Amino acid sequence: MISQTARLRLVTDAASEPVTLAEAKAYARVDLGDDDTLITALIAAARRRVEKETGLALLTQSWVSVFDRWPDSTSGGGLSSPWWDGVREAPLSMVSPSGVIEISKRPFQAVTQIMLRDAYGSFVAVDPSIYYTEVSDMRGRILRVLGKIWPVIVMAPRSAIEISFTAGFDAAPYSNAPDDLLLAIKMLVKHWYDNREPVAEGKVGKLPAHVDAILGSYRAVRL
Repeated sequence: MISQTARLRLVTDAASEPVTLAEAKAYARVDLGDDDTLITALIAAARRRVEKETGLALLTQSWVSVFDRWPDSTSGGGLSSPWWDGVREAPLSMVSPSGVIEISKRPFQAVTQIMLRDAYGSFVAVDPSIYYTEVSDMRGRILRVLGKIWPVIVMAPRSAIEISFTAGFDAAPYSNAPDDLLLAIKMLVKHWYDNREPVAEGKVGKLPAHVDAILGSYRAVRL
């Protein structure tokens, strides 16, 4: 079955953390260096938990968004246009004018490249002059240039399109991760440091209420 939903894949994680060891220790009121290794690990774990809860990338990460088909503007921009089977009278991209490609990972920075799977299963780069990007509510939008058409997809049953992009608060058009999210990381580090109880494998500990309250306003609404 051909999916109309994009699949996201993390390619490269953040190269650093948004909260330093010194900042986390100051918040947790830890003076000695005996537990620096532990606290460093807790910072990374807290950042990943905040990102998982909110769907945000706090620092620059490389992602790939995989689509089975181009969007169809006649259906409101969703990924629902039919496949061209090689015998249609005109290419798919002409029969169904393309709409907007939505990149849901927030905050969107820029597209690195768009790759299209050809009839032989190999990926070829899509000409960047065909499209441009814009940001709306931290989400990326890829739009086809007026007068251009998307390349034709021929006999590709799944994962025909791979869009490589970057996301994160530490590059244009943003400046830095919101202060309250950085505070949530420090709160979570302190909570875990003060309550080092074993957690059963496969289970995620419940967030402290004050951390959950901060993250609540950033959680994306899933329709």
